[in-house]
Amino acid sequence: MAQNSLASVADSKVTVATAVRWKFVMPTLLVIWIVGMVDKIGVAVIATNTQFLQEMNLTNHPSLVGLLVTVMLFAYGIGFPIWGLLVDRIGPKQCTVYGLMLWALSTAMAALAQSYAVLLVSRIVLGLAEAYLWPASNALTARWFPLSERGRAKAIWINGINIGLAISGFVVNGLIGSLEWRGVFWFLTICAVVICLPMAVSFLKDCPDHDHRVSASEVAYIQQEQLTEKEHDEHAKDMKSSSFWLAVLVNIANVFGVFGLATWFPSYLTGAKHFSHAATSNYIALAFGLCMVMTTLVGMVTDKTRRKAIWGSCGFLISMFVLIIVPFVQAPIYDALLVVVAILCIQGITTLVNHGIMHSFTVTEHIGRDNGTMVGISNLLAAFGPTIMGALIGFGGYSLAFAFLAACFLVGTVGHAVLVRQGY
Repeated sequence: MAQNSLASVADSKVTVATAVRWKFVMPTLLVIWIVGMVDKIGVAVIATNTQFLQEMNLTNHPSLVGLLVTVMLFAYGIGFPIWGLLVDRIGPKQCTVYGLMLWALSTAMAALAQSYAVLLVSRIVLGLAEAYLWPASNALTARWFPLSERGRAKAIWINGINIGLAISGFVVNGLIGSLEWRGVFWFLTICAVVICLPMAVSFLKDCPDHDHRVSASEVAYIQQEQLTEKEHDEHAKDMKSSSFWLAVLVNIANVFGVFGLATWFPSYLTGAKHFSHAATSNYIALAFGLCMVMTTLVGMVTDKTRRKAIWGSCGFLISMFVLIIVPFVQAPIYDALLVVVAILCIQGITTLVNHGIMHSFTVTEHIGRDNGTMVGISNLLAAFGPTIMGALIGFGGYSLAFAFLAACFLVGTVGHAVLVRQGY
């Protein structure tokens, strides 16, 4: 009897110790997101390479270079709701595998491209391929984590975006120096096939109870706090609810800010404030490095308090105030730091919070569809953001472009304030 008791205690310790969701699922998503961001942002860096411009006949054709980004963003937006439905139907793991295979095909096409037309098609394919990431990542978070842990879980893979944005310039410039521009695309293809795809196959499962490494106690812990169709309560909302469309609205404001600031912050520093390229890269790294810290902290706090919208409202409000006062600041260094604060509040706070609110009222079975709809609409509309800002810069300078973003952030502030009153 004593031996049996000791064995049961030992088994209990083993089962409690498993944490597959933290050790395998989240690190896999983190790596995939980092590589994915280098993929998306890398072409903008490659477009500064003289050899690339000459071989693709793009010298003195900035509009065609911009089109490479635009078509990718539109394909990205179109792909979200499609992948969202597929994630709910066939599972996030299979969507990840298929998405990565399509993604590797797109970068290989770019590496082999002998004409601008092929390069353009490769960016469309990349946009469609990488669109699986948001619905699949949110679905895996919902299936693998109780509600009380999802803020911290999302912070991990959303930090993959921040890391990718921070390092993409350094990585791509370094690779161009040794491998030339085609080598960059081959490197990204290898990353997708040799690193990301095996990790997805080995470490991802659609649900914790499908993974033999997960103990019964871990499954029970995850399932004790879920928002599902079986446990439908007053907090669950569908796509007909005002809460859902408010979440879409604030996410549109957020994505306008993310795209607008990421696109124009570098040229603002170099063109308007006369910073060197090295100093500009350092400020970009600072901005997204701080975002990693902020995202982690906000994820931890919202898991404890369960109140997310107040953080979103504050993030938008601070960003709006900062962009309003930027034109009146004379010292370039303080000017740059204020824009860093705006990026910190948008990418470091509101991005995480917007997707966290979706988890607060969307049932696990439909989170792929609902998240795909939200990010699809947001990205399709916000794809115009950099173009609108560019036109405003040409008409009235950066102060006018920042005023446009401040107006977007006012919408986000009000939208989140309403969500606060609704209990989110």
